This record gives sequence, C-alpha cells and structure tokens, in this order.
Amino acid sequence: MSMNRTIVTNGYIISIDDNLGDIQGGAVLIEDNRIVAVSRNAEEFAGVDAQVIDAQGGIILPGMVDSHRHTWMSLLRSISADESLLEFLANTFYGLGALVKAEDIGAATMVGALEAIDSGVTTIMDCCDCVNSPDHATAAVESLRASGIRGVYAYGMQAYDFQPPAFTAHTQRLKDAVRLRKEAFSSEDSRLRMGMLLSDFGTLPFSETASEILVSRDLGLLVASHTGAASTSILLKGLRELNDHSLLRPGHLHIHCNGLTHPEWELLAATGAKVSISPETEMQMGMGYPPFRAALEHGILPSFSTDIVCVGSGDLFSQMRLGLQFQRCIDNNYVHQRGHMPSKIDLSVRDALKWATHGGAEALGLASEIGSLTPGKKADLIIVSQRRAFVPSSYPAGSVVLQTTAADVDTVILDGVIRKRHGQLVGYDLATVRTRANQALERIQKAAAATLRRKGPEEVAQWFAMGERMATGNFAGAYANGIPAKK
Repeated sequence: MSMNRTIVTNGYIISIDDNLGDIQGGAVLIEDNRIVAVSRNAEEFAGVDAQVIDAQGGIILPGMVDSHRHTWMSLLRSISADESLLEFLANTFYGLGALVKAEDIGAATMVGALEAIDSGVTTIMDCCDCVNSPDHATAAVESLRASGIRGVYAYGMQAYDFQPPAFTAHTQRLKDAVRLRKEAFSSEDSRLRMGMLLSDFGTLPFSETASEILVSRDLGLLVASHTGAASTSILLKGLRELNDHSLLRPGHLHIHCNGLTHPEWELLAATGAKVSISPETEMQMGMGYPPFRAALEHGILPSFSTDIVCVGSGDLFSQMRLGLQFQRCIDNNYVHQRGHMPSKIDLSVRDALKWATHGGAEALGLASEIGSLTPGKKADLIIVSQRRAFVPSSYPAGSVVLQTTAADVDTVILDGVIRKRHGQLVGYDLATVRTRANQALERIQKAAAATLRRKGPEEVAQWFAMGERMATGNFAGAYANGIPAKK
C-alpha cells in the first residue's frame, strides 16, 4: 500500500509534548493523516521519499483547537461590537436567528470553518444553536464536511420564532437529533463527530432539559452548555438541580462559567467537567471575569474559544493574548492590594498555548488524537511565519501567543491535507464561497429591515427579567416530587 509522506522542516518546533519539548531545526514526518516521527535532526529523514515543506525559519506547532464557535453567525461580522449580552440576546441572537434559513446557515458555516482554518485553527466545536429545521442541521454538517475541518458538530436545542415552524414540540427536536446521528454520524472515527448543545438552563421546564441530557447520553454525544454566563443572574445556572438528578456527567463541556460560585465550581470538578472560556466576548458583554484562575484552582484545564465574530476576532491568537494578559493583570493587582510590586509572573505564554491546543483537545474528548505533535496523533499542524519580522523571535512561544495574527499563519496541514500554503487557503473555490455568503447576508439584512424592531435598553432589561422569573419556575420543577435521594 502506497503512503503519502510529507516532511516539515527548517523551523522551530513547539511540540506541546512534554517528552519532546521544543526543537530548533528539527523535522516532522507525516504519513497519510498521522504524525509518525519528530526528529531533532532533519538529516534523519534525508532518504525518505516525501514531499518537503520548508518552514523557512517559521514556528511549527500543533493546529489549535477552538472549543466553542458559532459558525452560523459568521456572516454577521462586528454587528454586536457595542452590545451587552442582554442586547445581543434580545436583538441579534433571537431576532436574526429567527430569520436564518437552511441555505443561509450552509453559507455561514462554510465561512466560519474557512476563517478558522485560515487562522491556524484545525479543530472546532461548532455550536449550531440555530437549528430552525432538519434542513438547517443537514446544511451545516454538509458545509463542515466540505471545508475539511476537524471537529464536533453540536446540534443546538435552542428554539427561535422561525416561520413557518418546522418544530412545534421539544420532542420533535430530540427526534431530529436522533435522525441526524443515524444519518450523518454513524462512524465514530470520522473527522467530524456529533455533540449536543443544550438549551440554555432555565429557559425550558427542567424535565425537558433532563431529556436533552439523557438523549445525548443514549446517543453517545459530547454534551455542552452555556453555563453561568450571566454573573448575577439565575439564568444559565441550575447546576445543583442537575446534580441532584445525576445529570452532570463526565466530559460535559461548560462554556463561559463567569458567574459560578465556589460550590458550583466544586460540582464541576467533582463531575469531571470541562471548561471553555471566551475572553473577548465575556469581557465586553458583561458576563464577568474570564474564569481561568477558578478553573485552575479546581483542577480543570481551561480551553479557549472565539465564540462569535459578531463581536471580535475569529482567531485564537487574540483569545490567548487577551485572556492571558487579563489574568496576569488580575494576579498582579492581587499583589498590589497587599502593598507590594509583583516580583514574578505566574502564568506563562506556554500555559496559554497549552490551553489553545491540548486544553481544547481535552475539552472535546480528543486529547488522544490531537493537541500536540506527538507521533501517532493526527497530522494537524501549522507553521507561523517569521518573515514579516526584521529579526527572528528571541522566544518563539512568546511570539506565537503575544505577537501573532492570522496573517502570520503560513501553512495549515489538517488531517494530513494541506489547507493553507504560503499564506493562502488552497483547494477551495473562494469566489463561490464569497458570492454565496454575500447573497445570504443580503437576504438576512433585507428580512431584518422588513420585520425586526430593535428593543431599547429598558425593554431589554424587562425582557431579561421576565426570563429570570420563568427560570425560577423551571428550576423549581426539579423538586416537584421532593429532593431525590442520591444514588
């Protein structure tokens, strides 16, 4: 059987593998879609019949993992640049989400996947919480497959006022998730796997939230939720209620978590939870502090996410930079409050880089497959160019985290296939992608202009307050028959 071999050489390797470490001038040997060897001496592969990719002094590292990305909103760039979380939910999320058709979500998902690949992200969890019909789910999955990206398609259970409604009952959404699992995700070894993004806690009767988790368990899906994203609110909480019914399960990926209390963090730790943090949206929208320190103190390895391009960048370099420097600022301020100047920096750029690679892989249950340049793992690899700089980096890990943008990503190899080379995406009809995306955006904008009325701040606050009252009743449903006995 013939092998397709590629050697990536002449760069600085950051392996994210404790046994390999960093290697100046080493080389990576790829066969088909696997890394088979990493050498400290490129001459070791001199006799190998392979395509050679010259990194030209660039930095070679694993493809990054975005553990929470809403590709369906990829057409709405910067629309929420000045919005709080409540404004975003009331006007953009639920407003525009109700107008998105299946063909729109197909176009948006392709754009989101390609933007990820272009920025060196080779794996995403696509939080598709705009499944207005079965066709919406199918269109999104088709675009993800066509893009070649690795990831988890998280079927979203959120409901919109889509007309005419394709789902008239919660059970119909669950049934469609079962349908999609059977039709599109029968292979467990696929580059694209299926998960479920739960309805926001408190927005549905507790029994319906429970049914989502139980169906996810029965289908063998990764389960994810937006958890504690509104720091002073009862909405998006309910962890105690879920735990009392044994519904917090190992591997559950909790997104944001800014508003969790210490006892709630203890519940996450005790139930084997994972955590995804989105610094850019969390800091802007009033969700609360990005909870890196809380996750670490409870033994949970953080992961990074871009969330939505409605607000900021779609690359993990920005999230690493913002998140790390924010937490350093908070840590330094703690020292200042004690009357001292910081004499050391605790969290390092390598910590941030680990969260963006291995941390994301672990969050998605893929740590044995991706997240480091370890022989035997999938061939997901990127090269960050140093050609724009006048001098090479004195600390490559520092330059990747604090000085790199998507424009510096020279090469992306994803599952052994070259998806970006010399700074350009390859193998795609980009003109067709752009035309399709712009047509979809124009249709959404016209529909919004004709049908939507933007809520003002007072109306938004009243709308959210009503949601909180509903959440109180929904969480109370967990104890309709008393407090359940712990098993």
